[in-house]
Amino acid sequence: MAAHAKWWYTLQASRSEAVLAVDLYNRTAAERSLEAFVVHMHMAWLYLHHARFLRDGTDFRYRGENGRFIRVDGEIKTWELSRCLLMSFPSDKDPVRANVEFFIKIRNKIEHRYEELLATVLSGKTQAHVLNFEETLIDWFGAKEGLGDSLRFPVFVSSLTPDAVQLLKKTHQRLPRGITSFIREQDDALPAAVSGDWRYDFRVLLLPQTGPKSDSDVVMRFVRDDEMTDEQREARDVVQTIVRNKQVAVQNKGKHKPGAVAKIVSDRLGVKFSAFGHHVAAWKHYGVRPERNDGRPELTESKYCVWDEPHDDYLYTDAWVRKLTVELADPSEFERVTGKSQERLPGKP
Repeated sequence: MAAHAKWWYTLQASRSEAVLAVDLYNRTAAERSLEAFVVHMHMAWLYLHHARFLRDGTDFRYRGENGRFIRVDGEIKTWELSRCLLMSFPSDKDPVRANVEFFIKIRNKIEHRYEELLATVLSGKTQAHVLNFEETLIDWFGAKEGLGDSLRFPVFVSSLTPDAVQLLKKTHQRLPRGITSFIREQDDALPAAVSGDWRYDFRVLLLPQTGPKSDSDVVMRFVRDDEMTDEQREARDVVQTIVRNKQVAVQNKGKHKPGAVAKIVSDRLGVKFSAFGHHVAAWKHYGVRPERNDGRPELTESKYCVWDEPHDDYLYTDAWVRKLTVELADPSEFERVTGKSQERLPGKP
């Protein structure tokens, strides 16, 4: 039998790293499981890229100004994962690239004493990380190389119990402020279409399936939006609306009235940003709250805005302020969102 090409062996190393990463992550009470997952998935992604480059004849070796290869400890230096991503996912709005880049950054921020808590907080991004790898693996090398036969849906209880949401909130509170701030800033820096994409952060609503079971049924099915029928989408939206209708506890700490939001954004951007003109246009554009006479004032995007029932008005979060300062720093985006050009404030550069 003929020997395999060099890229095939690199591909098998990639697959082995991914399987090992998930295995270590899922081991009960294993120490430093999140760190092990991040490290081995990093290698899996790196080898996956290198296998593709080898197969396609892409030179991924670094050269100096003299054209000679750069060497480290005698070995030719090759592209690191960050450089590989720029080649494979050139758009900075690609949710797969954003997810991998997040784990590249979080790798150096994992504190061992908080690792178990962090694993809970990052579970959605972790799941997306593995799913993205599997989809990319199949897309580049075919279904026969997929990991479907090696990985199984894990058996767990912590996320399925009625008090899971409260436990997750408490977990957030126990993490160091530096880590939670880092995660929040990474999310807020992304366009809403990217941060809300399942390929960046995998979030699911689990509903037990009832009724007779046929021989062809499986325990879990993942249905993408583009695979749903109109009836399925309508049912999903109804469920999401019911969930959003639940009363969200309102705490004024860290919340801002429109005037305060406008002042902060104006100061940070150095441009005029009014509460009753620019800000109204912004919340309408991004759809963070309903219109005043909508009749359902509680249907807000709670990450950015909450309805204050006792005062019958809306308050806006720090995340909303950060989103505005990031998104509207671009003059063209400012005009697209508010319908007006930026006006520099006197004395501002």
